[in-house]
Amino acid sequence: MEYTEDQKIAIEVARGFITKRIEPIASLIDEKEEFPLENIREMGKLGLLGIPYPEQYGGAGLDYVTYSTIIREIARVCASTAMTVVAHTTLTAYPIFSYGTEEQKQKYLKPLLDGENIGAFGLTEPNAGSDIAAMETKAVKKDGHYILNGSKIFITNANVADTYIVAAKTSPEKGMMGISLFIFEKSMPGFTLSGKKEKKLGMKGADTGELVFQDALVPEKNLLGRKNFGFKLLHDILISARIGMAAIALGISEGAQKHCLKYVKQRKQFSEYLYHFQSIKNMLADMEMNISAAELLLQKAAVMKDDGKDITKTASEAKLFASEMAMKITKDAIQIFGGYGYSREFPLERFFRDAKITEIGDGTSEMQRLIIADEIVKRQG
Repeated sequence: MEYTEDQKIAIEVARGFITKRIEPIASLIDEKEEFPLENIREMGKLGLLGIPYPEQYGGAGLDYVTYSTIIREIARVCASTAMTVVAHTTLTAYPIFSYGTEEQKQKYLKPLLDGENIGAFGLTEPNAGSDIAAMETKAVKKDGHYILNGSKIFITNANVADTYIVAAKTSPEKGMMGISLFIFEKSMPGFTLSGKKEKKLGMKGADTGELVFQDALVPEKNLLGRKNFGFKLLHDILISARIGMAAIALGISEGAQKHCLKYVKQRKQFSEYLYHFQSIKNMLADMEMNISAAELLLQKAAVMKDDGKDITKTASEAKLFASEMAMKITKDAIQIFGGYGYSREFPLERFFRDAKITEIGDGTSEMQRLIIADEIVKRQG
């Protein structure tokens, strides 16, 4: 991929910060399950939280190609931080930029892009995951406000965020076509956090919690887009987020591969370096092939996004392939390291744990296959 000078500068700034501030604490925040707040704030000051957004709102004025590259760079050493950034930059900032009023952009977007505020996206519920129509959170309009009741679970950045994008049914009788999105502030009446911090398999440094709405009041002016227009917005938001999730999965794979290549040139068995064994060569070759393929799919999706094209199928392909490939590569990486791979002394077991959520978040692998199949059938017809 050939980058412009501006893109190269942004990527180099990111690499410098990753090397100095993110990589040294990656294992620690996983071990302690701590959210890296200071690093996120600093990334905002450096312009790394607003890569694909215009400068007038505090962004870097670049694109999704640069953004996805930087997410990959972060995920190579710390997928938790990468997940935090994607939830903040895509799931929260993107809908405000794309569908918000000028007043909403000035009030909420700028503080998100400069790292002053942290963002979170509230969609998943106890009884509504992939099935958005099963959403139970409801919003009723009254006296210039909407009153929300319900809850959201498995929300990235939940306990540390200041600004939330929340989905609720404003016309329940219309099912998924009766959903609306709102911009919530942490201090709004009736909106609370359960205080629960999810204990997870991986991405332990990324905060995950629960949002609770008990007659929560949000001003009518905080409606995002139009009433009952939420399903279209959610469709667009989740498609865009799949670029970020694909980048995370690819970064995890590249991080695992890097450790493997170093290890096989140092470790001997039966008086031979590991890279001399055919079984090891096969795994290394598969890693390289799959990483190259995932990279091409990701680049295609990012370029199409920047060109304003429909990326429904392409984003699903990139996310599906990269996530399933990440699980295979991290599993093989542990196998190459043997007992050391299973040990927490090395990051391979962390990469393996972190990779799993990329097959689930922003639409499961099963949902991605349905989307891809529907798209190719529709185009054929």
